[in-house]
Parts: sequence; structure tokens; C-alpha cells
Amino acid sequence: MKKIAIVIADLDLGGGQRVAINLANALAKNNKVSIVIFQDDEIHYDAPGDLIHLDCPQSSNLFGKVRNVFKRAKKLKALIKKEQYDHVYGFMETANFPTAMVFKDAALSVHCNPRELSFFESLLVRLTYSRVKNVIAVSEDVASILRSDYGLKNVSRIYNPVDVEDVTAQVDKPYEHPKPYIVALGRFHEVKRYDLLINAYAKSKMKDDCDLVIVGDGELRGSLENQVNALQLYGKVHFVGTQSNPFPYLAGAKFLTLSSRTEAFPMVLIEALALQCPIVATDCPTGPREIVRHNENGLLVENENVDAFSEAIDTLYYNDVLRRKFKKNAISSIQHLTGEVIAEEWLSL
Repeated sequence: MKKIAIVIADLDLGGGQRVAINLANALAKNNKVSIVIFQDDEIHYDAPGDLIHLDCPQSSNLFGKVRNVFKRAKKLKALIKKEQYDHVYGFMETANFPTAMVFKDAALSVHCNPRELSFFESLLVRLTYSRVKNVIAVSEDVASILRSDYGLKNVSRIYNPVDVEDVTAQVDKPYEHPKPYIVALGRFHEVKRYDLLINAYAKSKMKDDCDLVIVGDGELRGSLENQVNALQLYGKVHFVGTQSNPFPYLAGAKFLTLSSRTEAFPMVLIEALALQCPIVATDCPTGPREIVRHNENGLLVENENVDAFSEAIDTLYYNDVLRRKFKKNAISSIQHLTGEVIAEEWLSL
């Protein structure tokens, strides 16, 4: 039995946080696992084992961010020295930077497209990531960018795990909606390109037969609502807000849409497949093409192409045979992503 620490900034709603919890649950079956967080404003996930709070909340200004990295590193160093962990795994940049500074045997998990990092974050990647034994990319494309753009020679690829049983157990019954619907899920950020999704839906034929339900929230909500009204889609596009349990929405949908400009290895795609929910996704860098097998469990669409996306959602909505095929292939297409398989890959490092 190994003593393992998973270091992550918080346990707020998010794909990276779900990955950390999924990995922790898988590892905890045969190891002693602690989850170490720096802030606890919103805790939406139950941690297996110990939950250790180091009380170093985020800062909004550059000076505060720099100071915070060192403050977090100091507290984390003291904890690691006290607990004598066999393995320390960092998750996402806000936890990876202090982890890299104090534990050279750490493994750092990168959950973003490295080309989307800020100047400050990119600088810290260059200064710290080469110090540790392993940097874990969540997709082959992310791994390639870390090697080519940052010159890192310590990069491995391990996909995100999914707990199919846990995902399905969280669906007492599918979300009920007055009409058939397709669904999108995620924060309202420009990188998610909900504006493209809404424009594609407005151009589609299926908008007269099927609604669009968007699960999530964020600073762009007002502009997206204005776009819906301008396109006269009121009553067809539904914003249902952030949901602590989004899985009933996936279970009841005709299919999931992902219109992002860039991703890393989006959990929502894996979780949709766990619920046998077909997918229409942009073939954006860096993750969807490693999850969606075109014409096998979903459709991949040219990135940022509104007309192609509109055509794809029409195709899948009106083709019952194709949807049934995608549902049938869904579970088998993610068998290599079970918690047990992924946990063993982490431990093998």
C-alpha cells in the first residue's frame, strides 16, 4: 500500500476536479490517498480518504499570484515533509507550480491546451516543469505541444479516467423536457464557442423539431441570451444554469454537442459515452479526436465551421440508425479509460 497525495487548487465544479476525484477513488481501493486543496470556497465532490486544506486562496492580481505560488509551495513542502508521501500528483497549473517547486519526484497532470496559457503561466511552466520526474499530458496532442513548444523531455500521456458505474448511478431518471432536445454542457467562456453552437442551431432544420438545452453559466450568459433573442430562438434554446449533477441531462438528450475552439481531453465527452449519449463535436485541438471515433460513436466537425456543425446536427438528429449505432458503440469505445486501468498507469510511473 502506497501513501499518495493528490494536490489540486479546489474541488469546485469542473472537469479537472472530476478527474482528480475519479483517480483518487480508483487509487484508494489499494492505497492510502489524501487530497490536498488550497481553497475551499465551493466543495462539490466527496474526497476518499483525508481532505487536507492548506488555506491559500487564489489572488486576482499578478503580484498576489506570484506571492501565492511561493506561499503554497512553503505550506505544501511542510506537509510533504510531515506525511512522507510515496507519490505526489499535481492537477492543473495552479497546483502544479508549487508542487514542482518542492517535490522533484512529483507527477504533474496538464489539463489544458498549453498554447492557451497566459504569459505568466507559460513562464512558470518553463521554469518549473522540467524539475519534476513526470509531466502527464491528458492527450497525445497536449504531450506533443509540451515537447515541441516547451522542450520538455519528461512528458508521458495518460488519459483521464471515467467511472462508468458512478456516472450511471447518478441518473435516477433522465431529464424530462417537453420536446426532444440536444444538450451542451460547460462554463460560458469564449473558448467553448456557444455563439457558434447557437448560430449552427439557428441554421439547422431540426430546430423546429428539437430544442437546445445548455447546462452551465458564466460571464457570457447575457450576450448569449441576446444572441438567442436576436435569432428569434426564444423558447427553443434553454439555459438551465450550472447543475451539480449534469448527468440526467446527458441521459435524456438525443445527443451531446461540443462546439469548443480548443480543449485538452474533455471529460464531458467521456461521460456522455458512459451514458450511451452520441456526440457531435468540433475537431478542435487537442482532445476530441482522441475520444470521438468519427462515424463510430459520434461525428467530428471541422473546427469553427458553423455550416458544417449545422449540417452535422441535422444529420444525426434525423438519422435514427446512425444514433443507434453510436449508442451501441459508446461503452466499448471508453473501456480503456476505466479507473482501474488509468490508476495502474499512474502507479507504473
